[in-house]
Parts: sequence; structure tokens; C-alpha cells
Amino acid sequence: MTPARALRALRAPEAPVAPGARRGLPLVVSLTGREVALEAAGRELITVVPPFVLAAVLLSGLGFGPRPDVLRTVAPALSWLVVLFAAVPLARGVAAAEREEGCWNLMRALGSPSALFAGKVAALTLWLAATWGGAAVLVAALLDAPMTAAGALAGALGAVGLAVLVVMFGVTLAGAQRRNGLLSVLLCPAALPVLLAGAQAATPGVDARPWLGLLAAFDVIGLAVAWAMFPVLMEE
Repeated sequence: MTPARALRALRAPEAPVAPGARRGLPLVVSLTGREVALEAAGRELITVVPPFVLAAVLLSGLGFGPRPDVLRTVAPALSWLVVLFAAVPLARGVAAAEREEGCWNLMRALGSPSALFAGKVAALTLWLAATWGGAAVLVAALLDAPMTAAGALAGALGAVGLAVLVVMFGVTLAGAQRRNGLLSVLLCPAALPVLLAGAQAATPGVDARPWLGLLAAFDVIGLAVAWAMFPVLMEE
């Protein structure tokens, strides 16, 4: 499914609605479904991310050695490292298809920049949360490091903040010739608070409340800044 076809599907005739109704939550839900469908059609996530997650966890277990205490110590951070590196290929497709097919004007006509931003962030949050969940399950099974409730909550909060970064950098660098290298250079340092707070919140014996608060603050600040900048990025 191409971006243009997905957008035309969203504009198909439907029952009359109140003026402005599709500029709220219904439009965001439709755009989220569109983003998920485009990612599934491109199969970037299915063909690249799962093998990478599996290989990274297995190789890390071999690299850190056979000592169970060492493996349990590094397990919380390992899940987030895997998600962080897996986010780079996802960032490449955030706006590449729209740029290639010249859909930005149609996107702006379809809905407000805020709704478009919310749809992209929601879809990427789902993908990143699923990636973190898969990595956490593998780590728990292979490294004997059970998942904690605080770690699961950190996974959800961290996925939101990381999705905001991926959308912003993906849109900003969509037209760059060397965007793959630039995405890695920019995304990994910017996501350091997510890596640090997510790993600490999931570590047994550590008070998770300050780290969960840091993740929540990171999400709020990131969403506010990105919400203000996204309309400008769409005009570029």
C-alpha cells in the first residue's frame, strides 16, 4: 500500500459527521492505522528488527560470559540498548515514503500537523513497545532476568519518548543524502535519558520512582517541543 493510496482510502465517502469531527481523535486513529499499515506493507519491522533483536540478545549473552550474576546485572540495560539500535531503521521510514511520492501537501490537506504528528508518534510507540517487549521476553528467558512491573511501566513510558525522537529526526533528515549515519549519530545520544532511566527502573533493588518520573518528564518535554516544531518541519 503506497502512501497516496492509504491517504485516498482515508478520504473515502463516509456517513456525514459534525464539522471538525475528523480533526480530532478519529483522524488521529485513522492516521495511526495508516502508519501501521504502511510499516507492515514495507515489512521493515518484520524482516529487519526481529532477527536483529534475537541476534543481539544471543551475542550479548555469549559476550558477557557464563556467569549468571553478570548476565542478570546487564539484562535491564540490554533490552533498551537493543530497542535503541533497532529504532534507527524505523526512523528511516518515518517520512521517506511521503517525500518520495510528494505526499506532504496531501498530508497537510488531510489534517492538521498536530494530528499527523500524533498519528506517527502513536504508531511508532506501538512498534517500539512491541520491540521492547520482545527483547525483554528474550532477555528474561535466556539470561534468567525476570521482568518487573516497574520495568514494564518504564517500557511503555520509554517507548513514547523514543517514538517522539524517532519521528522528529526521521522527518528532519528525510531528504538528507546520508541520513542513515546522521540518524545513528543524533538518535543514540538524544535517547540516553530513556536508556539510563529505563535500565535503572527495571533493575531489582533500585527505587524505580525517580527514574519513572524522569521518563515521564522526558515524554512531556519531548512531546511539547516536538508538537511546536512539527508544523515548521512539514513546511521544509
